[in-house]
Amino acid sequence: MAHLEPKPQPYTFDLGLLLCNDTNPLPTYNEDDKEAVLAAVARDNAQALINQLLTACPITKSTDDGGLQINLPAPTTQLPREKPIPKAKEKTKWERFAEKKGIKPKGKDGKLKFDEVSGDWKPKYGYKGKRGDGVQEDWIVEDDGDAADGKKKKQQKRS
Repeated sequence: MAHLEPKPQPYTFDLGLLLCNDTNPLPTYNEDDKEAVLAAVARDNAQALINQLLTACPITKSTDDGGLQINLPAPTTQLPREKPIPKAKEKTKWERFAEKKGIKPKGKDGKLKFDEVSGDWKPKYGYKGKRGDGVQEDWIVEDDGDAADGKKKKQQKRS
C-alpha cells in the first residue's frame, strides 16, 4: 500500500451535508498502485470527516433503541441549481378582483348523489343518472294527426 505524506492544506468541512473537501492534489502514483493510492486517500478523508463529526457535533443517546445519535448542524455549502428558481406566477385580473372582494372559489360537490330508494350512490346526471333510474312509462305515444292534440300530449308527457 502506498504511504501518504501529511497534507499541506487542511480539509474544509460542511457537517450538515457530511462533506469533506480536500483541495490537495493527488499524490503521484504509477498505474500498478492507482487503486491503492485512491483507496488510501478516500480512507484518510473519511477518517477526517468522522473525527470532525465526533468532536464538533453533540452526541445524544436514542431512547427508542438505545443507540447514539449525532445532531448535525445546518448546511453551509450552497449547492448549485441546474435552472434558476422559478418566478412567482403573476395573479390574473380575476384573481386580483376576487381577492379584493373576498370571493372564495366554489368547492366541488362531487358527481355522485346518494339515492335513498335504491340505497346506492348514483350520478347526478348522465348515464344511469337521476333521470335514467326507471323506464319511461310513455315512451311511445300514438299520434292522431291533430297537431294541437299532439302538443297537449307532449306537454303532459314533459310534466
